[in-house]
Amino acid sequence: MICLYYGPITSKGQLSIGGYEAANRKNIDKLRSLGIQVKEYPNPVINKKLGCLGKIVYIKLFSSAMNLLKYKKRSDVVVHITPLYNYLLFPSVFTIWLAKLCRLPSVLDLRAGSFIYYYEHKGYWYKKLVKSILKNSTIITVEGISYLKQIPLLTGIDKEMVYFPNIACNIKLKYVPRKGNTVNIFYFGRITSTKGLDVVIDAIKELDEKFVLYLAGKIADDIDANELKHERIVYLGILSAEQLKEQMQNMHFFIFPTRHRGEGQSNSLIEAMANGLIPIVSEQGFNREVIGDCGVIMPHTSKGKDYANVIRELSKKDMVEMAKKCQQHIHSCHNIDIEIPKLVELYNRILCR
Repeated sequence: MICLYYGPITSKGQLSIGGYEAANRKNIDKLRSLGIQVKEYPNPVINKKLGCLGKIVYIKLFSSAMNLLKYKKRSDVVVHITPLYNYLLFPSVFTIWLAKLCRLPSVLDLRAGSFIYYYEHKGYWYKKLVKSILKNSTIITVEGISYLKQIPLLTGIDKEMVYFPNIACNIKLKYVPRKGNTVNIFYFGRITSTKGLDVVIDAIKELDEKFVLYLAGKIADDIDANELKHERIVYLGILSAEQLKEQMQNMHFFIFPTRHRGEGQSNSLIEAMANGLIPIVSEQGFNREVIGDCGVIMPHTSKGKDYANVIRELSKKDMVEMAKKCQQHIHSCHNIDIEIPKLVELYNRILCR
């Protein structure tokens, strides 16, 4: 079997820019470990400031789709595509259309939590494009369970849909005891205002010297690095996967007051819980779906003081048992060793149609 994989994909061994790239990298690596031949067709990074050069890069998205012609009518080839919902949607529509023309079965993998928003706000022609890509795909996978009902109801497209959750790697259920006398709060990922960094900083200022905040990731342009200068805020920089895993062995809570419109099943949230961090998160995207009955969901209106109060109260309870519960939940519901074999079964099923 050959899988032609289209979408934002982190290069092997490189740090991911965002959730799309990280998720696709994990998926591809696991598929290959199961003996699937995967050919990657990553979206190039397009910066609006590039002008004419940016337009040339945009054209490359269409030329990548033309590779499908080499596999026309092959019975052992499946196309997997994770489209972006905004200005890169049209090349994805073209890729799915060409796959259908070449009689290649396709999996339209709808990630992130912004599908409904863009469909309702982008206008008539955008809806036409979305309906086209839904109709021409062979099967649709969705990252959020709610989409299984919402998308058909909203678009009127009656197409088979399958839940394909975001996943964590190398989940070990043996809890690593935390050392030291402090309660360590962690956030890793893109350090930007849309992820609620102001709330995170306000929260640590509301807590006493027993609590320490650790941050890891790239600092976005909308953040003033001076905001991170506090006696109980430690910025760890940009960490490799191994360094990140090592740091998480000393953390107790994962704070995630995101208000990002495209929030789906957050890679950071899933990996944090897999490593025994107790999540305190906003009611945004698919956060509630990810944490289940672990951790705490906070209303959109919650301030730093509200997060601090929850963390303070939870720190008085049995954090070890809460952490183990988080690990078990991710092991059951977001396990790469369970979900990717299901994806391979899905590939085989549509190849046999």
